Amino acid sequence: MYEELLEQNMRFIKEQKMYRSLGTKLKECVKILNSNRILTLSGLRHTGKTQLVHLLLEKTGSFNNSFYFNGELDLMRSIKTRDDLTILFDLYVRIQWVPKTIILQNINHIDGIKSFISDLYKTEKYKILLVWNTLRVSWAPNIEIFPLRIDKNSINTAHFWGIPQVRIIPDSHYKRFLLQSIQSDILIHELLESFTIKNTSSLRALLTYLARSSSYQSLREIHRSLKDHSIDISLLTMIDYINAAISTKVLSRSYLHDIKNNNTITSKAQYYFWDVWLRSSFSNSFDSRYNLIYLELKTLWYEVSGWLSGRFQFAFRALKSNSILSIAFEDSQDKNEVRKTARKLHKLSDNSHKYVIVQNKNSLTMRKFVEESVKIVELQEFLEILGN
Repeated sequence: MYEELLEQNMRFIKEQKMYRSLGTKLKECVKILNSNRILTLSGLRHTGKTQLVHLLLEKTGSFNNSFYFNGELDLMRSIKTRDDLTILFDLYVRIQWVPKTIILQNINHIDGIKSFISDLYKTEKYKILLVWNTLRVSWAPNIEIFPLRIDKNSINTAHFWGIPQVRIIPDSHYKRFLLQSIQSDILIHELLESFTIKNTSSLRALLTYLARSSSYQSLREIHRSLKDHSIDISLLTMIDYINAAISTKVLSRSYLHDIKNNNTITSKAQYYFWDVWLRSSFSNSFDSRYNLIYLELKTLWYEVSGWLSGRFQFAFRALKSNSILSIAFEDSQDKNEVRKTARKLHKLSDNSHKYVIVQNKNSLTMRKFVEESVKIVELQEFLEILGN
């Protein structure tokens, strides 16, 4: 049984296919493993963590000199404790030899796993790579795998952005079918199993509501809205579901920030999906502009919040080092409405770069106006500015 499990794991990692370029992350992995000997990989399911492991082993020629174990391949749940894993590891050493690299993936269910990792690390014999979302090892650096970056040349095909496996499929109908399968896989393995969530319908209803929501709300406000839609879930259960989705990188939470009082309002939050198309699969809407901008800013390591200035609420306030971006959306094609939004931004007496994102700048036929510190841009233009 153990020998078959070892063979199945090695065959699985060898047969991985690449869906995206991960060269930069590979260099980062090698650098950290050479200096720290231990590393964790985290990120939304299906965004490339396993493919990065394959690429690392391929580039270093280490397929035959690494111990790889993925808990999801143990369908019989034969590895339940650290003693079981020790037997499997010792068998590998007897059959092969002492590995240089140990890779453990999706093993949060194994009792005593942290002490097992700690003992391996203390021997100073191995490089250890941990692939998971729901566990953290305090002494291990972490690399986060983000979903695909935005393809700025295909702004009008937003519903084809997102999870790599889905993007490469040419047929749009099959794309949607594949995404629904991936959505179910994420819910089952990352949420239902990892957090023993039993009420699938309530979880889906909650994620659907958050995908369609466009306002900053307290947890109690969200709960009341769910009740109004006849979704029967307790407040504590709802909070547990949200925290589980954040832990597994399905959701990301953005708080509201009051600029005048320089105060983060942690009681008010909006939830964005770590993959744009995953959000679309819940909301049945391809209008993902807010989610797109949020993800692009997060990918570029900005701290992102919604923000208030007096009575006015705007989309994003993004900070990174000495760079501050103030971003508003204006969907109206009335240039006077665009001017109003720009004036509100202009009133901010700070050094932030200010942008109003509109749908069609050319149709506004706007000349220069007093608030020249505010740039009127379309989505693609703003993404290009971010990329430079």
